[in-house]
Amino acid sequence: MSFADKLRTWMPLHENGLSRAVHFLGAYMFIFALLVPLGLVRFSVGGFSLSAAHVLVALVALYAISLEWTAGLLMSLPLVPTLSAALAVGHLPGPTVAIVAVSVMVVRFALVVGAHVVLEKKTHGLSLGGPQLFFIEPVYLITLLLFGMGLKRDLHARVMSGGSRPAPLTV
Repeated sequence: MSFADKLRTWMPLHENGLSRAVHFLGAYMFIFALLVPLGLVRFSVGGFSLSAAHVLVALVALYAISLEWTAGLLMSLPLVPTLSAALAVGHLPGPTVAIVAVSVMVVRFALVVGAHVVLEKKTHGLSLGGPQLFFIEPVYLITLLLFGMGLKRDLHARVMSGGSRPAPLTV
C-alpha cells in the first residue's frame, strides 16, 4: 500500500484540528515513554556510548523519511529533544524512571482515545497500520500541513484521486 493510499484511509478518521494536534503530541509522548527504558540499555560502538533508545530513534526517523521524505525529515527533528529528555529521565532514581514512562504512556493513550471519542466521534485508526502508526503519525499530519501550504501537489493529487475520497482538507 502506498503512502498516498495510507493517507487517504487515515484522513477521514482524523478530521478535527484539535484531535490532529493531540495525535501529533501523542506520537512523541509514545516514543518518549519507550525511549526512557530503552535509554537504560547501553552499549559502545566505535568509542561512542549509545543506547537502544538511539537505535529506536534512528529506525523511526528512517521509516518516517521512507514514507514521505519532507514530512519524514520534519517529523524527525523533534525526535532529538524527545530522545534527550528521555535519556535525562533515565538518570532519575529507578522507580521514578518507571513511573514517568508508564504515566506518560497512560496519559498519551487517554488523550488520543479521548480525541477519537469526543472530538472525532469515530473509532481509532489502529487498523490503518498497526502499532507502527503510533511512531509515525506526525508524518501524516505534517503532510497535511504541507498540502495546506500548497506543497506536495503531486502527492495531494494522488491522495485525492484514488478510491473513495477523503473529507475535504482542513488544517
